[in-house]
Amino acid sequence: MRVIQDWVVYRGMAPTVEELRQAVGAGSTSTVLRYLRQLEEEGYIERWHGARGLKLLRGVEGTLKTRPVPLVGVVPAGPLMLAEENLETWVRLPEAGLTPSSAQFFLLRVKGNSMNRAEVTGGKIENGDLVLVRQQSSADPGQIVVVLIDGEATIKRLAAGPDYWVLKPESTSKLHHPIVLDKETLIQGVVCRVLKKGSAITEEVILR
Repeated sequence: MRVIQDWVVYRGMAPTVEELRQAVGAGSTSTVLRYLRQLEEEGYIERWHGARGLKLLRGVEGTLKTRPVPLVGVVPAGPLMLAEENLETWVRLPEAGLTPSSAQFFLLRVKGNSMNRAEVTGGKIENGDLVLVRQQSSADPGQIVVVLIDGEATIKRLAAGPDYWVLKPESTSKLHHPIVLDKETLIQGVVCRVLKKGSAITEEVILR
């Protein structure tokens, strides 16, 4: 049950039977199917036809709780205004993946390939994905951050110089170069998860 819940939380979609078999190390799909039938009978999941025809009804410790997170767009101009009138939409995400619970989060849609070699929870940061950002005004070197530059948001790896920051791309393209900024740079938050393009969550958002 924990494997299914973590998969949904961190990847934004239900696992297939084969993915679940590999994740738990089962010897055959029949073992996984028997396990899924038991969870369905006990009211933990709902199933239907389709490779990812599975929905969590209850979490490991009871009812699966969710929390609304704002999607603020691709590259918002100016400070990231989280007032409702400036948002594209709200997306409900499982509370288990939003830690600490006291933090504020927002989603950004990735545009371009400047960070397509960087990996965080959920996979690589590729064009069309959504990134979950924990809102904070400071960050540690090595973290992937959202920073405002010339009124636009950019996602880069943070590195520290003696009295400046370096924003480093991690790309398969050689067109992207490091950016040097002073330490008064407006850090908006730290990227903590990727919701992959094509997942149940991102497809729902794209259709809105």
